[in-house]
Amino acid sequence: MSKQKIVTNKSLLLKNDDTTKHVIPIDESQAIEVWVRDISFLDIQAAAQHMLRVEKGDVTLDLAGYWKFAFSNWITKTNPSLNTDELLSLKGHVGEQVCKVLPQPQELAEALQGGFMKPTE
Repeated sequence: MSKQKIVTNKSLLLKNDDTTKHVIPIDESQAIEVWVRDISFLDIQAAAQHMLRVEKGDVTLDLAGYWKFAFSNWITKTNPSLNTDELLSLKGHVGEQVCKVLPQPQELAEALQGGFMKPTE
């Protein structure tokens, strides 16, 4: 087993303030642009509170709560410009395309079980 060295570039450990632009096709001739911010460990924990509901000892999965949190907190900008209410009112096929560029609920579940999202390269 090789000895691992200590990280010298701490930016590898910290979420950055950058956003990633995604071009999302709406149909064959049109697209929207969506900017998604980097997600931190605490962001994942906050999202879990919206996805997992605990009432009287029962745990239920609230995917709508998860996506509402994700759309409201992780999308920083769109072109054309959409406010939070408009993002939450996207047509089904458009919202489905936007979801593909955000962390998925199963990734969140994996993080809660001790794993975490894929490392940034």
